[in-house]
Amino acid sequence: MDMQEFLEIEIPYVGITVFNIISALVVIIVGYFIAVIVSKYIHKAMLKAKLAKILAEFTSRIVRILIIIFAFAIGISFFGVDVGAAVISISVVSGFVLGFAFQETLGNLAAGFMVAITKPFKVGDYVDIAGHSGSINNVGASITKLTTLDNKRVIIPNSKIWGNPIVNYTALKQRMIDMRVGISYRDNIGKAITVAMDVVKKNKLVLKDPSPTVAVAELGDSSVNLLIRPWVNTGEYWKTKWELTQQIKEAFDKEKISIPFPQRDVHIFQK
Repeated sequence: MDMQEFLEIEIPYVGITVFNIISALVVIIVGYFIAVIVSKYIHKAMLKAKLAKILAEFTSRIVRILIIIFAFAIGISFFGVDVGAAVISISVVSGFVLGFAFQETLGNLAAGFMVAITKPFKVGDYVDIAGHSGSINNVGASITKLTTLDNKRVIIPNSKIWGNPIVNYTALKQRMIDMRVGISYRDNIGKAITVAMDVVKKNKLVLKDPSPTVAVAELGDSSVNLLIRPWVNTGEYWKTKWELTQQIKEAFDKEKISIPFPQRDVHIFQK
């Protein structure tokens, strides 16, 4: 039996020859490798064009899946199956299966795609997302990784991020420090405001523009509460806040301005 006769052997009951089977397998295998090569090329090209990494990952995965489906459809056409009907059938079945089996995964991919487009944060930003606070380490197609202040790694599915509030503390160059300091009702309010403003303006990390604010915020139960709002560069936020907290306390002590603790008068009546 020569090669030609071997390829023309027909499988009983199905009417498919050996040639059909080999051709289908070759097309599917070659299609798979083409999908891998093309998707990698697209991924590298998008990264070279300085597009978001998550967008490159998402796009390359979609392209790979589409090419594999196309190759599979052509492959089964060697079995006498109508390609158009096959593509429709594969799409319906795939959509049904993926919709149930990979609902969470697809949701994470879709959310990751939206994160890549809108760019609410980038690697290195300090954020509040999905109930966690930390610095962004990696933004992937389906998950986002961040590190907390106490050096814990948190991995969050993108579906938990997109659609919920995202607070980015380092997205802008400047931040306002919001401080409240209470003074006694017996102290001179004008003097306390002057002392606090003097401390703020002397701090080298505090920006002159926008100018800082010191004012009476409210009359509390046990104290007159001052509002102190200086502006600083974002990277110096915590250092400046810690310095001002200590400096204002020391300046108030020096000027005999008291910071009262909460207190309550209790009156006892006897019958």
